[in-house]
Amino acid sequence: MRKQLMLWLCLALAMPLFSQTSKVKGILSDTSEKKNLYRSVVSLLKEKDSTFVSFTRSNQDGSFELSNVKPGKYILFITHPTYADFYKVINLTAAEDLNLAKIPMTTASQLLQEVVVRQKLGAIRIKKDTTEFIADSFKVGANASVEDLLKRLPGVQVDKDGKIKAQGEDIGKVYVDGEEFFGDDPTMATKNLRADAVEKVQVFDKKSDQATFTGIDDGQSTKAINLQLKEDKKNGYFGKVNIAGGLKDKFSNEGMINAFKGKRKFAAFGIMSNTGKTGLNWEDQNNFGGGDNSNMEIDAEAGMVMIFSEGDDFGGGGGSYYGEGLPTSWSAGMHYNNKWNGDKLKFNSSFRFNKLNTSGSGFTRSQFLLKDTSYYKNDNGNNFSTRFQNSMNLTYEYQIDSTSSLKFTAKGAAGQSQKKSYIYSESLSEELNPVNQSYRTTTSKGEEQLFNSTLLYKKRFKKKGRTISWNNDFKYTNTSSDGFLNSANFIYFNNTSIKDSIDQEKINNSKKTNFNSKLVYTEPLAKKIFLELSYSIGVNNSNSERITNEKINGKYEDYIDSLSSHFQYDILTQAAGSNLKFNYKKVNFSFGGSVSNARFKQADLVKDTLYRYNFTNFFPRAGINLNFKPMQRFGMNYSGSTRQPSIDQIQPILDNTDPFLVRKGNPNLKQSFTHSFSFNFSDFKVLNNRGIWLFANFNFTDNAFSTKDDLDATGKRTSQAININGNYYYNLYSSYGFKIKKTDFNINFDLQLNGSRNKTIVNNAINSNVYNSTGLGVGTNYHKDKKFDMNLSVRQNYNSSTSSLSTVKNNFWSTSIDGSATLQLPKKFELNANIDFTIRQKTALFNTNRNIFLMRGYVGKKVFKGETGLVKFEMRDIFNQNIGYDRSINSNTITERGYQQLQRLWLLSFTWNFNHSAAAKKTEK
Repeated sequence: MRKQLMLWLCLALAMPLFSQTSKVKGILSDTSEKKNLYRSVVSLLKEKDSTFVSFTRSNQDGSFELSNVKPGKYILFITHPTYADFYKVINLTAAEDLNLAKIPMTTASQLLQEVVVRQKLGAIRIKKDTTEFIADSFKVGANASVEDLLKRLPGVQVDKDGKIKAQGEDIGKVYVDGEEFFGDDPTMATKNLRADAVEKVQVFDKKSDQATFTGIDDGQSTKAINLQLKEDKKNGYFGKVNIAGGLKDKFSNEGMINAFKGKRKFAAFGIMSNTGKTGLNWEDQNNFGGGDNSNMEIDAEAGMVMIFSEGDDFGGGGGSYYGEGLPTSWSAGMHYNNKWNGDKLKFNSSFRFNKLNTSGSGFTRSQFLLKDTSYYKNDNGNNFSTRFQNSMNLTYEYQIDSTSSLKFTAKGAAGQSQKKSYIYSESLSEELNPVNQSYRTTTSKGEEQLFNSTLLYKKRFKKKGRTISWNNDFKYTNTSSDGFLNSANFIYFNNTSIKDSIDQEKINNSKKTNFNSKLVYTEPLAKKIFLELSYSIGVNNSNSERITNEKINGKYEDYIDSLSSHFQYDILTQAAGSNLKFNYKKVNFSFGGSVSNARFKQADLVKDTLYRYNFTNFFPRAGINLNFKPMQRFGMNYSGSTRQPSIDQIQPILDNTDPFLVRKGNPNLKQSFTHSFSFNFSDFKVLNNRGIWLFANFNFTDNAFSTKDDLDATGKRTSQAININGNYYYNLYSSYGFKIKKTDFNINFDLQLNGSRNKTIVNNAINSNVYNSTGLGVGTNYHKDKKFDMNLSVRQNYNSSTSSLSTVKNNFWSTSIDGSATLQLPKKFELNANIDFTIRQKTALFNTNRNIFLMRGYVGKKVFKGETGLVKFEMRDIFNQNIGYDRSINSNTITERGYQQLQRLWLLSFTWNFNHSAAAKKTEK
């Protein structure tokens, strides 16, 4: 009786233990053939020490089930004779079954192209040129941004300004679910989207739309990132609000909301700040505002004209904020995109408003090296500008049928600007005696309208590899400005001085229209061999008018012929090309090229003269890529390109803003031909985060464009464009990074080399300037979840420059130290500190101490449920040392420049991160 009672007692005690076990089940499927897998081995290992727990085999329908599994962390390990091994870390809780649904398996034949690794430190998938990171496998703090997540990914670096590098290359675009997010501004996504909303981060080489479609590289690619959102985050809203203020008059307020529902995405943001946050990306900064003196350069291979700004009569370009001066910014925008009809219709749009006021001051010190002497030039000035712009982006894509599609994009902008500047400049002899002086005041108002559009048609035929695509681009620009130049100029010669005064009105009007069309056809010659044929045509028209009026009797009515002009440029370009590509498993190579002709017609509408000229260009191209292993690649490329002289080099327009600089045209200029060689190598090991990246290029140019300068005793410089041989440029970047075993430390070393040789003619003597720079850097980061976060990088650079016209050596060291650390304290407090220490060696010319030690930090308190709120007190530039400064060496000129920047300030701020998931709410119910 006693034994029976003991038996029943043991069974009763054991029942809860049996009831706390769980089941693991799922279905195995083939990723390529979409079929279920039979008799695959499914094993369960302890996550801590990989000891065996249990196993089973999948059924005929691909399903499997592991029963009576105790709570804890395990590794699910799946194997099949013809498929790659599959790993996944799972976490089982008491009495709760885990249904993994469909598990995709990759065939062994794809193993050379694709590797899947899942482990404790993260999940990484690499396929050809795409690296995919499973976001949740890389721990970040609560309410962290995508930028914080990117800093944790192997091979990805984010600098203090938010610029991103991946595998040694700059990131040009960031997409969200494969779609543009607020146009071409990468930081809108990385700084404002939450890390916990992202399922995968994909790093890849973004090719042109035509190259992506044809599969034949056209040489146009950029490194890009795609953020794939979690399904539950696509139904709900999330965002953040930040309010900050400080004495005397500092404020920084911003807010953003993202409302997603399935494939529909809506976002809106607003910024109001005078602490450096402008809401402008690189492209906006270059296009923002009025006034234009753009030059044109022909890309004859693509059949198009590239337009770039060279400033206007007032010595300035766009005048936007690049970290120089004191900005006050207002910015707002909205974004909307959606898909319909089974993703056959895609629509993407965004609208942005920007207003930016900038005031600042600065100086420039230059030394000009001549054969038997040198002279100096000093500039000091201050300026104020205000400008605003409205812009809109639109993309519409229509999948006509399974073989053809149509894509339309449009970008438009309209803006106005005002600016005023005061500049004092002087030239000094080698003995520091005055040669000339100039006092200048300029004011201007400008307007600008821009419109760009593209229309791309793509068609695939039944025969695999046979395609045709037709791309059309249209661009329209209309700019105008009206302003005034007032200057007093003095020349010192033989103990006497000569004064000249200028009081003039400057009116600039410019209209440009460009239309370019390119047709591409691909034909498979064999299973692994493809031929591409292309033809392009471009029609480009430009009308540029400059009017200079002298002040007479209180009115600006005296028209000055020598400083006024009215030109009409008409350019027709045509190009035909072919490329042959060989595509094999481990190696692919291609070669080909194109021939183009550009016909120019330049009409002087004031003098009633016509000038015609044309250029024939040849563009050879060859490349080879080797895939030794799935994560080990090597590539080498060569391209040759011709470049024709610009309109400004052949016949420049006189500009008297600086009376001591005169430019002459050279109608006898020849085309230049540049040979470009590049190679890259990458080797990445996921298990220990060890990565090696190497990139190098070397360019040398025949008949390179250079300058011939003649200087007289008054300091006046006359400059003319010429052709010269012997110029070259080289660049090398290498990086080696790894994770220290049994720690959370990642460390990265990099080496950078770059240099050039530039030849010019100064006072009829050839000057050869050779510049070389060597930089060595080391960086490390450490992250302990909810405890400590640290980043530190140190860089040492050595710069050297020699000029054949001077014995002066311009060699100097520079060192930079950047670091940040965040410590999580009890009671939800956190402490943060950032340092930026720059040390520059003094030289004979640069003999002023320009070392800068910047430090900023904050103490914060997390509030609300889920730590969604943060109250913090922040100090920037604690030691009040922030000054803008840079050095440059160009030809026979050595320059240092200083400019005003934001200095010490403090802010008291409140940040709230909000998140509402429709899927989560449904689950709670």
